[in-house]
Amino acid sequence: MRIVTVDPKKCRPEKCGHECFKYCPIVKSGKPEIIEIGEKSRIDEEMCIGCGICSKVCPFKAIAVINLPEAVGTPVHRYGENRFALFGLPIPGDSVGILGPNGTGKTTILNIFAGKLLPNLAEGVNDWETVIKKFSGSEIGGYLQKIARGEMKVSYKPQNITGLSKIHNKKVKTLLNKVDERGILAELVIKLGLNHMLERKLKQLSGGELQRVAIAATLLKKADLYFFDEPGSFIDIFERLRVSRVIKEYTKQVFVVEHDLVMLDYLVDSVHVTYGKPGSYGAVSMRKGVRVGINEFLDGFLKAENIRMRSEPLRFSRSSLSGVSPQKLVSFTDLEVDLGDFKMKVNAGDISSQEIIGIVGKNALGKTTFIKVLAGQIKTKSGKVSKEIRVSYKPQYFEAPKKEVSELFHSIPLGKDISLNRDIYTPLDLIYLLDHEATSLSGGELQRVAIGLCLAQDADLYLLDEPSAFLDSEQRLNVAKLIKRLMQNSGKSAIVVEHDLMFLDYLSDRLIVFIGEPGKHGETLGPMDVKEGMNHFLKSVDITLRRDPHSKRPRVNKSESQKDKEQKSKGQWYEKL
Repeated sequence: MRIVTVDPKKCRPEKCGHECFKYCPIVKSGKPEIIEIGEKSRIDEEMCIGCGICSKVCPFKAIAVINLPEAVGTPVHRYGENRFALFGLPIPGDSVGILGPNGTGKTTILNIFAGKLLPNLAEGVNDWETVIKKFSGSEIGGYLQKIARGEMKVSYKPQNITGLSKIHNKKVKTLLNKVDERGILAELVIKLGLNHMLERKLKQLSGGELQRVAIAATLLKKADLYFFDEPGSFIDIFERLRVSRVIKEYTKQVFVVEHDLVMLDYLVDSVHVTYGKPGSYGAVSMRKGVRVGINEFLDGFLKAENIRMRSEPLRFSRSSLSGVSPQKLVSFTDLEVDLGDFKMKVNAGDISSQEIIGIVGKNALGKTTFIKVLAGQIKTKSGKVSKEIRVSYKPQYFEAPKKEVSELFHSIPLGKDISLNRDIYTPLDLIYLLDHEATSLSGGELQRVAIGLCLAQDADLYLLDEPSAFLDSEQRLNVAKLIKRLMQNSGKSAIVVEHDLMFLDYLSDRLIVFIGEPGKHGETLGPMDVKEGMNHFLKSVDITLRRDPHSKRPRVNKSESQKDKEQKSKGQWYEKL
């Protein structure tokens, strides 16, 4: 089977020479109707011979001509001619995760299983009876039949939670009381730490607070199956672990989409991996045990399907510093910051060349404040940094200017060894965004641009605040590899604030741990060895991490399991590579 997609966001007929039309052999043979160029450009899939010339000559990479393997079968849903197609559906189970790159159909799957989207089988089908007949005799068919008949009640936490505060201009307790069908509100308020926000209106909440309210609202409803689309977004490591425990405790059947692989591994027992070409098509793997599924995703090869997702596996390793011998780049004395209601103490430390220091801790303890001190944006009450250094800073929230992406990159001083194409555009997949205005980008696209702008600049120290936010699992690991490569090759250093434990584990040479009382005062421990820092942090949240023997990735031990007890008895809350 062959599909042809035209990405309306990338297709810019007013800015190209209509190369797809000019070079198409079918057009040259006297059938120009195969391609229509305009506001909604289209390519006739029936007439297409699959040569792929149009996709190669398109300057904006808007066209994809894909000859699909037979294993994917026929489409379950398609969003229209030359638009995204989904092949296959996962099998419902007690605790199932869906893992894969952005743009391969994960949210589409949840919407189908939640009864929010009728799968059209790519044939314009608009009735459940035809769909059920298509899947008759299978577990999926039985589930869809229950959805169609209203026999399966679902509770769904969407990916985008910002709309909650727009829809409900109410106090948190009013909303939660209204949806408390299970009579467990008092329990969840305590277990999710919601006490302090019950009297506040939804529009007054931070992103992390709103996420926890959305999770609580989902769990409060009586349902046969619960759906959580990216429950880890906006919340810190401590909250991710707390949320995971609560979801496991209060659900029997659950579907979870999550890019934090440590969190997903802890939350579910099995996974389906989505693969394909993002934005063009997605296919669903067979159900796999969570360990096997995540490892195959990292390997880039699905054994049962005989499908290779990427050319190289994503491996965890701690490479030694290379090139010039590391030298002390900057040091700082004890620092104190007084912001009125919030106070922070930073204990003395230093940063060496080629070094990447990870920062870990709960939200509202001063991690971003510390980064801003080093960036020169916040003055200290006492103490000082040893010398002036050139700093490049990616803030937690990057405000998109009304400029094209290419303009942004051409307006910064580039590092002397930086090649934009080789070091920034290609690894961050930014080439197709260069002629787009930054204000038009999605959260993930804007994040990649912000990371690129930070890493491309000529600086001694690179400060990145939550670079993994809005990125999928593969993008996160690619960004971590890029940061590590650029620091080692250039002899420069980076400090990274991050809530994804796998990202931090892969990237960090040393750690700074933040402790204190959120919103009131914070203090640093370190910089210290990664093992020491992780042990300190993990002990405070009462979890242990072991190493997967195949991929070497960190995995959370089940509480009170033999491995959990063994590591705690030895004081090894974290197994270092």
